[in-house]
Amino acid sequence: MISIIVVGRNDGFGLNLAKRTAISLNHFASLCEDDDDEIIYVDCNTNEAEVTLTESIADTLTPKARSVIKTFRVSGEQMQLAVGETPMPISDELSRNIGIRRSNPNNQWILNTNCDILLSPVGGSFHEVLKSLTPCFYLCPRRGIPYEEWRTVNRMDSEAISDFCDQMALSAKRFPAEMSEPWRRFGSIGDFQLAPRSQWFDIGGCEEGMNLWGHSDVNNAKRLSILNNYEKTPDLAKHILLYHLDHNVKKSVSANSDVIPHNDPKRWVENITEYHSSNATSWGLDGVNLPSLPLCESCQFRNESNSDVTKKNKPRSKYTRLKIKAVNSFSRIISRIMDRLKI
Repeated sequence: MISIIVVGRNDGFGLNLAKRTAISLNHFASLCEDDDDEIIYVDCNTNEAEVTLTESIADTLTPKARSVIKTFRVSGEQMQLAVGETPMPISDELSRNIGIRRSNPNNQWILNTNCDILLSPVGGSFHEVLKSLTPCFYLCPRRGIPYEEWRTVNRMDSEAISDFCDQMALSAKRFPAEMSEPWRRFGSIGDFQLAPRSQWFDIGGCEEGMNLWGHSDVNNAKRLSILNNYEKTPDLAKHILLYHLDHNVKKSVSANSDVIPHNDPKRWVENITEYHSSNATSWGLDGVNLPSLPLCESCQFRNESNSDVTKKNKPRSKYTRLKIKAVNSFSRIISRIMDRLKI
């Protein structure tokens, strides 16, 4: 039903990269139910002397995660040939396109997100949410979880991670303020961009010409909103709780400061009037043989059995589901009131 696409590199970026990646990937894997479900991790420009990030943390991934993750490695040379000279250590756009191109065609949905994200359905399962949706483009506002709160989570216990998500839900964290652009809605929208697989191909993937920093997620949102003829992009905040595992060393300083050259927002956002990208037809390294790196061939880490691969988390009680739903609705109402009052 769904391909979850995440990208990165093995470079130690931010606080505790290995742990937050394992927490996120193990949690994503626990949401996968269908045989066709997959997590595609595209590792871009990791030092040639190092293994990919998913390979380096494989012993901290659950059997389920290792069974559904497909890792593709892109070298620095391949990246440069595709996007040209760039000061960036990674091409987010090329990496996501590689994932889109190599996603399972049996899956109806593609979710572009990041491996520092936790996604928790408000009511039933993630698949139940997906089955209830009209096939179009959706966003979801995220809320941050400080490092001090997530650093003690057991990265290898998917049930503990789900319980942690429930704790965050009941803590009624404030929703982000809505932005003025109705097609954009929120900041940091690259953490949740859900659309039918066919629509990612209709728009020709992410813009690989954006080889500087930023605005790629906003560019995607604008083009997908044009494709769907939206006046206002729908969000899934009533159905999904989205949390970011904060990892900046200093909360007051962005991980990507003004010294990094940015993509031109006028060219890549404000002036966009058509939904199709300007990519070549070979976008996503189409036709290039990038074999998937297996993380789990025999599932024999720590004396595991095949039953560990199919193990599912215990469902929430009806009371907990109702409580989370009520707190989530109340929190969004209060957040909107506070935004209007500029509190």
